[in-house]
Amino acid sequence: MAVKKSLKSLVLTDSAGKARTLKKILGQSYAVLSTDGFLKDLPKSRIGIDEDYSPDYITVRGKGTLLASLKKETLNARRIFLATNPDLRGEFLARQYCEIFGVNPNSNCRIYFEEVTRDVIKNSLDKARPIDDKLANAFQTKQIIDKFVSHKIGEYLSCKIYRGVKVGRFRAMLLKLIENFQHVDEIKIGEKFTFAQLQMLAAQKLNFSAIKTRLIAEQLFDGINFEKEGYGGLITYPYGEVKLTADKRIPDSVKSYLNDSQFKLYELIYSRSGAEKISAQNQSTELSLMMTLENFGVNWADVYAMGVASLIKRKYITAENSALKMTELGRRVLTAVDEFFGEDFSVDSYKKISAQVDEVANSHAEKNSVIENYCAQFNKNFDKAMAELGDDAKPQDEPEVYSEEVCDKCGRQMLVKHGRYGFFLACSGYPECKNIKPIVNYLEQKCPKCGERLTKREFGRGRKLCRCENYPTCDFQTWDEPQNTQCKTCGATMFVRRFKNRASMFYCGNENCPSRKDHPINKIIADAKKRSESRKK
Repeated sequence: MAVKKSLKSLVLTDSAGKARTLKKILGQSYAVLSTDGFLKDLPKSRIGIDEDYSPDYITVRGKGTLLASLKKETLNARRIFLATNPDLRGEFLARQYCEIFGVNPNSNCRIYFEEVTRDVIKNSLDKARPIDDKLANAFQTKQIIDKFVSHKIGEYLSCKIYRGVKVGRFRAMLLKLIENFQHVDEIKIGEKFTFAQLQMLAAQKLNFSAIKTRLIAEQLFDGINFEKEGYGGLITYPYGEVKLTADKRIPDSVKSYLNDSQFKLYELIYSRSGAEKISAQNQSTELSLMMTLENFGVNWADVYAMGVASLIKRKYITAENSALKMTELGRRVLTAVDEFFGEDFSVDSYKKISAQVDEVANSHAEKNSVIENYCAQFNKNFDKAMAELGDDAKPQDEPEVYSEEVCDKCGRQMLVKHGRYGFFLACSGYPECKNIKPIVNYLEQKCPKCGERLTKREFGRGRKLCRCENYPTCDFQTWDEPQNTQCKTCGATMFVRRFKNRASMFYCGNENCPSRKDHPINKIIADAKKRSESRKK
């Protein structure tokens, strides 16, 4: 007779790294699964907000299979705990998971912790609480306002400039600050070590970009494998006050378990004590912009990195040697929105909405009232802007952009086009001539095999192929990102391999370098080559 399998309690968390650590800490009595963030969200192709400002959430594209799998697992769970991040977004996600998986939000289902260590996690399970609606509502207030504004601005800019041009509240504010840059000579940070201060110090002392600091801080929070000692986090939740966890491990004791960037950031957090001064040395760098935001009292820390990345991706700004510069398209966007929405995208307006979101979280304001008041006023400006365009206004096609390349088949000039897999060159003689070519950018970094320059081709989903400019005479090519640093052992270009669910891996591009002996990247590259050869066969 078959023995009936006992049901386990299930812990749902919002990141794979945290799920890995929780699984090791909680052991066999619990199942731990990651949702990888939102399972349902506002749609990207339409506004997704009704006339009464109620949201229409749909399953996130590409997550249908994961959602079905999670629903199956939750049906077999004895009890479900929600271990999302300890902030407004985390509370909203926890409430969303309750709705999706049929968990009673008034039950003790929410476990709340600011560090991922054994004692804290065990204690949080004992102190599980109901969902805090006011915190979840506060996040939803900001989410709905942001989506409403970005969609409406997108409608306006598609007619004013061309289709696909859009900008949100925070990104528009960043554009204004970058264009009208006001340098802050130095800024003093106090005893309370915030994530904003960590990003500024990492930029000043380690030359880390904001997004690099964000990713590494999340890794240090989610947990590190200390082998015999087990898994555990090194810092508390970074988007609040950044502290060491209760274990307070000294840097030298964890150095062998961390990559170079993780160690540098942890050492900075560990050694930081008391008040310090930060100086951007009179340059319009990322650090200068961070200091400007901090000086204005803007709550920027958890959205800055993604905001800048979005502006770069949309080609509104460029980042050259850490200096952020406006492009012509960026100036057109800023001029267009300033005409009717200048006040909506000001620093004061952004701070005002942030304060009202905090009031919702503290039960001093009602979610719907804050949303309706802001969106109604914004709509008045939107109606004025559209009226100025006229009744016949309609979305414009993106203008053709000619490159300096000449078609090698018919001699006509090549156009820069954007398709499913990124930018490419196409003959202006289409359809008579259907010639297309990839866009190749030359990099400053040198090929580790022959010493010539490296080239970069961009594909869809952020993929970038780097190869020697003499390819295929020199067969060096990689999907990994070349660094602006050289190997300390042989002087060749360093590369980084990024992973979705674990820390990035830095390595020398010279496969004959002594530093590559027994390096785990060797097996990873060899396995990738085998899979590629198998596909070709």
